Amino acid sequence: MAPSIPPEPLSQTDWQQTPPVVQAHLLTLHQRLAQLQQQIEQLQQRSQRTSKTSDKPPSSDSPFHRPTDPTDKPTGKRGARKGHPGSGPKLLRPTERRAIYPEPCPCGQGVSGHVAPYHTHQVTELPPVEMAVTHWVLHQGRCTGCGKLLRARLPKAQQSGYGPRLTALIGELSAMQRISRRGVQDFCRSVLGVPISLGAIQRLIDRTSLAIAPHDEAIATLARQARVGYVDETPGYCRHALQWLWSMVTDTVTLYRIHAKRWSVASLVCPFVPSRAAL
Repeated sequence: MAPSIPPEPLSQTDWQQTPPVVQAHLLTLHQRLAQLQQQIEQLQQRSQRTSKTSDKPPSSDSPFHRPTDPTDKPTGKRGARKGHPGSGPKLLRPTERRAIYPEPCPCGQGVSGHVAPYHTHQVTELPPVEMAVTHWVLHQGRCTGCGKLLRARLPKAQQSGYGPRLTALIGELSAMQRISRRGVQDFCRSVLGVPISLGAIQRLIDRTSLAIAPHDEAIATLARQARVGYVDETPGYCRHALQWLWSMVTDTVTLYRIHAKRWSVASLVCPFVPSRAAL
């Protein structure tokens, strides 16, 4: 027998005029609707759970959702804990030594004839930065035999206009320190006193990549020839786009690759990345 209380939004009069078979069917539908709404709420709560809001491991977090929360604030006092070994400055090989002797005693007497050092205070300074600029002056002249105009040619190693050490420094700032091209440009102008265009900076970075390419291939060869290697990937954002950092660690070398794809294309571009089926 159907209950006398009608489900919303039916009134009592409409419910009494509804046939019992229809009433039973409507009640079944309302019960099913309530069950589905409860399941939807549970699924929504489950999808919003992360490693920060539950006991789920960090590896279960979706890599396609960029975290917006700031880094966790450290708890406790700042600085090293009591008993932690110090990591202060170490004495380097000096380029200059200067001795400081004690002043006369307030009693009016001086120091005895024998003095001994008791402490060394180290001051580290950057020497004045003065760029080594070489002007390669190319000459021309005519041949004494046929009169053809002969012109000197610039050595290939000097054609870029920037030496290897400056090239390596720009590569270090751009790649390892991840400074933008414009930031490197400002550094060269303000610190080194060298005006340089963004295009020239990019060419020097490409030059650095070509210089270290043989070393990278040698590392890749050793990594792929190893009997045992640990392969892993981790997501990260580069220029607001999701990228994947692949690494292969062996007992001798570690090989890194960055790619926009996680599996299919990455396994083709990076031979050390196994396919999904292989895993």
